Amino acid sequence: MSKRIIVNSTAEEHKVAVVSNGRLDEFYVERTLTGHVVGSVYKGRVESMLPGINAAFINVGLEKNGFLYVDDIIEEGSPYSDILEDEMGETLKKKERPSRKVKVSDILKKGQEILVQVAKEPIGTKGPRLSAHITLPGRNLVFMAHDNHRGISKKISDVEERRRIKSIIDSWKLPKDVGIIVRTAASKHSDRELKREMLFLYNLFRRIEKKSRKVQAPNVVYEEYGLVQRTARDLLTEDTEFMVIDSKEEERKTQGLLRQIAPRLRAKLKSYKAPVPIFEKYKISKEIKKIYERKVHLPSGGYIVIEPTEGLVSIDVNTGGFSGRNIENTAFLINKEAAVEIARQLKLRDMGGIIVIDFVDMEDKHHRNAVLRKLLDAMKSDKARTKVLHFSSIGLVEMTRQRVRRSLESVSYQSCPYCGGRGIVKSPLTVSIEIIREAEARLRSVKYKKLEIRLHPCLKEYLLANYKDRVNRLGKRYRSGIDIVEDHALHIEDYRMKLK
Repeated sequence: MSKRIIVNSTAEEHKVAVVSNGRLDEFYVERTLTGHVVGSVYKGRVESMLPGINAAFINVGLEKNGFLYVDDIIEEGSPYSDILEDEMGETLKKKERPSRKVKVSDILKKGQEILVQVAKEPIGTKGPRLSAHITLPGRNLVFMAHDNHRGISKKISDVEERRRIKSIIDSWKLPKDVGIIVRTAASKHSDRELKREMLFLYNLFRRIEKKSRKVQAPNVVYEEYGLVQRTARDLLTEDTEFMVIDSKEEERKTQGLLRQIAPRLRAKLKSYKAPVPIFEKYKISKEIKKIYERKVHLPSGGYIVIEPTEGLVSIDVNTGGFSGRNIENTAFLINKEAAVEIARQLKLRDMGGIIVIDFVDMEDKHHRNAVLRKLLDAMKSDKARTKVLHFSSIGLVEMTRQRVRRSLESVSYQSCPYCGGRGIVKSPLTVSIEIIREAEARLRSVKYKKLEIRLHPCLKEYLLANYKDRVNRLGKRYRSGIDIVEDHALHIEDYRMKLK
């Protein structure tokens, strides 16, 4: 399978597209203003206890206090639980779990300082979910502090290879409170390569511990890699054709990371310098725009409608303009196509929580089972944990998908102020980034003395409050004046540009 990783990086945001066999397979966005906290380690302070749910609120210095369940203190809570769940196969050693029900008040006291890691980022009104188990993923290994797990990825199925890796792990003289999971990517790697990474991760944790002793709570002691570097660590593999980046700074950071963890893969890292936007060059711009659309068309003429709500995601499958001679066979064909596309869209949009799918009605039990198998097979490439139930008595399929961060839609849009939350519009951050990109594209193409940008007053206020320096640098770079003019008649996500 041909795989390419295409990275578009600016001062405002980073975008990563994974293209498999010429089709967009994964898409990630990270904004510099909102940042990324999952995986970062903080020295926090216990603010309050919640006996009812056996948890504590921890002040880690973020906008909202994080919450720490007792199970995430005494058991295997982790920001990388998807990796651990996916990779954990044969467990070589495992600590015993407590035999009695432990209360959070037995472990923590108000005002106590504790080292925690963000397991889930803040979503809606909820603060970040925290874990007291520090987990540091590498390319081939996952390092777990204060744990004694030894495990090998279940995806390494070759018996001889598993035996070889087990002998390597057994030969390491690791501290008693250190756990290691060998990831799928470690297959065929030498003892020297794996041990080098293990020492890198162990020394990283030692530096985290050392810094935590020097700072006062609340404070950050380790920041997880940015989106581009995480992509290189987790997705860049031997079978990847290349990873191309249009930012010199991000390429430099990624080269530095690969030099430490995967020197052989540095040759797959490419620099993009052409004037044509990178997503247009690789012909995926239109595919990316479709991610935000409610309706997704299927090859046969049917379509699916994706409707996120506050409590769940509703997906409706429709036959559309397709009609065959046999109603049952028509429904079966549409549903098979829909099952594959639904799995792809959930991954692309990073939707989580409860998901309800309303397939086209089918009477044949064998057809329903075949559609369900199709959905399960398509979900296998999804790294998020999923659970799919069988067709209900009214023909619905219910499933859950792990939610670690906000969905792509919630990152790019906000509740619409015009309709009281019944719909959505692009956020000021999204529109501001679009304005800056379009302004730069226009000024770059032809030399003009002045560019006038007309926009809604609220949008003008946001743009100048957050990106005034960026706009001024654009004007100086292209020796053009840029006038920001408010226009009450314009929609909150609309703007007009005029070159003079």
